[in-house]
Amino acid sequence: MFLRSYKGSSWKSVFGKKNRLAMAYPSVCILMLNCNDSHDTLECLQSLRESTYESLRVLVVDNGSSDDSMERISTNFPEVELVRAQKNLGFTGGVNLGIKHLWNRDLDYILLLNNDTIVEKDFLQPLVEAMESNPGAAGACGTIYAEHDRELVWYAGGRMIPWRGLAIQEHKGERIPKRSLGEPAETTFVTGCMTLLRRDVIKSENLEDERLFLYYDDIELSARLTREGYRLLYVPRSIIYHKVANERESTWKLYFSTRNRLLLIKTAFPGFAGLIARLYFSLVITLKLAVWAFVNKPFFHAALLGLRDYLASNYQEGRGTSRIQRN
Repeated sequence: MFLRSYKGSSWKSVFGKKNRLAMAYPSVCILMLNCNDSHDTLECLQSLRESTYESLRVLVVDNGSSDDSMERISTNFPEVELVRAQKNLGFTGGVNLGIKHLWNRDLDYILLLNNDTIVEKDFLQPLVEAMESNPGAAGACGTIYAEHDRELVWYAGGRMIPWRGLAIQEHKGERIPKRSLGEPAETTFVTGCMTLLRRDVIKSENLEDERLFLYYDDIELSARLTREGYRLLYVPRSIIYHKVANERESTWKLYFSTRNRLLLIKTAFPGFAGLIARLYFSLVITLKLAVWAFVNKPFFHAALLGLRDYLASNYQEGRGTSRIQRN
């Protein structure tokens, strides 16, 4: 049962459903980013159109697309709210732009959702129910399967590893049938691919650390929320599918992950654990650079640029968007 009544604004379901019980549902706005990727965004929106949840709206932030994304989205989904950034602000800047746009709205929850996902029609109810039953929880994430193999887990809970300065996705790559999924449980890491956030805990319009641009922002946010005393939840029966069939390392990802790993350790893992994490990462990246210098020159240069930009405090898009080809 939902424990909180809807706050009484004029919002209806994003897709205009007329259900007299809608006013009993806590209000949720789904915040999604798009950048020259309208095909995935339209598929995700189509799955959301079939959602059984009421009191739901969708905001798409277009992150400086150079194609016809805005026109395609507005034509096919006129009920979806659109905000356009003049340039690519990265994941962090795009989310913050969306939060600013929603700042004065009467909302109970904001759901961050990747545009390259497909949702089950009832995915949202378990998330909201878990949050309503746990008032000390700031955020919740469900089970994320690979879209190309819908029993292959991509995320089924997460775990922070402070001495390494990162977090891992539990059971990633394992096969877990939906019938085997258990009950909600506390976790220490929720992925930005799908995270339901309680509106009351978002204390600033700058929810995300924009220095990161993209990658590791969800680890930073998870660490910050738990450090402030909030709980995070894994809700197994909230199910979506993520398009990760071609997921692989790239120079683009390597640049940002190298630079951001050091910034993440500095901001999210203070004290002795952070010291060990810095030593650990320094050893690992040094060894990798030594190997890449001979066998993978693009990786060597991307990682080196990431290290140099960290030392120079060259954050946000840094040189990643101008010096490194996205591959």
